[in-house]
Amino acid sequence: MRAKDYARALYKFIDLESPPIRLDPILESLGIDLIEGEIDNVDGIAFKDQGSKSIIVNRGLDPEQKRFAIAHELGHIVMPHSGAYRICFPANDRRIELDADRFAAELLMPEPTMIKLWPRYRDNTEYRVSIMAELFAVSKSAMAARVRQLRLK
Repeated sequence: MRAKDYARALYKFIDLESPPIRLDPILESLGIDLIEGEIDNVDGIAFKDQGSKSIIVNRGLDPEQKRFAIAHELGHIVMPHSGAYRICFPANDRRIELDADRFAAELLMPEPTMIKLWPRYRDNTEYRVSIMAELFAVSKSAMAARVRQLRLK
């Protein structure tokens, strides 16, 4: 399966009709503890061990960055590559990190919801990305990348 397919498997835990996507129900359903801490040089760390799953996120991040970091680390936990390690630090493997980014983008900005809402703001092309970023509670750069990825016009 692709990273976005793993994210889509979690759609059952979220309300696709009402962004922003809430991550708490997903974490709770999967038994993942979320810890905010002061960690240097990384946005987040995923930890998976027998019977224990945790995400540690840097408390110093902006709320939008924090949401993306949590979703990214969640990707490390639910995708199969997570079985190869107990703790995932950034830059262990560029492909794995890109997969976790794709997972996070699909989870926080689901393709069906993006396709449905994008046309609503067609008359406001100058601020469309900003409006959508605020609606989905992600950064403007993450939204702009997602719009490009989905080839929305």
